[in-house]
Amino acid sequence: MPKLTIITATYNRAKCLSECWKSLKNQTCKDFQWLIVDDGSTDNTSGVVAGFQNDAPDMCIDYVYKVNGGKHTALNKSHEYIKGQYVVILDSDDRFTADAVEQILNAWEKYSTCTDVGQVIFLKGFSETEPICYVEHEDIPLDTLNEPRIGKNGRDCCDTYRASLFIKHPFPVFEGERFIGEGSSFLFIELESKGVYINKVIYLCDYLEDGLTKAGRKMRIMNPQGGRFNSRIYMDKRLPIKTRIKKGILYVCYSKFAHIGFGRIVKENENKLLTLISYVPGVTLYHYWNKKYLLEKAEL
Repeated sequence: MPKLTIITATYNRAKCLSECWKSLKNQTCKDFQWLIVDDGSTDNTSGVVAGFQNDAPDMCIDYVYKVNGGKHTALNKSHEYIKGQYVVILDSDDRFTADAVEQILNAWEKYSTCTDVGQVIFLKGFSETEPICYVEHEDIPLDTLNEPRIGKNGRDCCDTYRASLFIKHPFPVFEGERFIGEGSSFLFIELESKGVYINKVIYLCDYLEDGLTKAGRKMRIMNPQGGRFNSRIYMDKRLPIKTRIKKGILYVCYSKFAHIGFGRIVKENENKLLTLISYVPGVTLYHYWNKKYLLEKAEL
């Protein structure tokens, strides 16, 4: 069985997958499963993947199709098909450096018996020499929640996980919503285990204009139940106070987009004092975003 599972959740990205595939086909170590979860594509994704399988019959390439529900539901679906001990997510419009799998497995070999380590975290970059961010404490098991990731996109790294932890913490799914921040699952892994940072770029990305990263805030506003859940869990007292205050404001803001009133906003959050403090700023932010993104007005 392969040691590493590389998960690619994709939706109508048949044209992008070839670059992703090239980076995997040329890996210096091929001890991995490429698990492609097709989130209801209507293009020729299945045919493109079949071509990859025919091109490299000795490689472990598994394809799973599901009804469209959003990336988080595709990642949940992947749990049934993971073969590796470790997991990493590779988006359909991104690619790995040629030695990425080798680097991941070498790092995990060092920490495989350290049961408190649940993540080994590498860097993303626009090139191998242009990282998006870097960290100060390298190759040391630590509490990743309080480790600063320095750069424009401070928390955007290439996280690899023990498969058992990844499967243990599925994403919540809210009816009618097709997006939720990845922290809504991965925060629980960070709370439960330590992580090891390695200042090496193994993941290359371009941030397509139609990708989730570019869709950003409007995507979250249009899926407010997921936004309020994600914000609420980041109000955990184990996190830095700045993070908790920011998430408290967002919790109130997304709750208003979900048409939830004051009583429920306070009742459904165990951090009631912080929720009360965040209420006025959160409502103010709601009105600003509601106007800026031309969404349907909701009454207070």
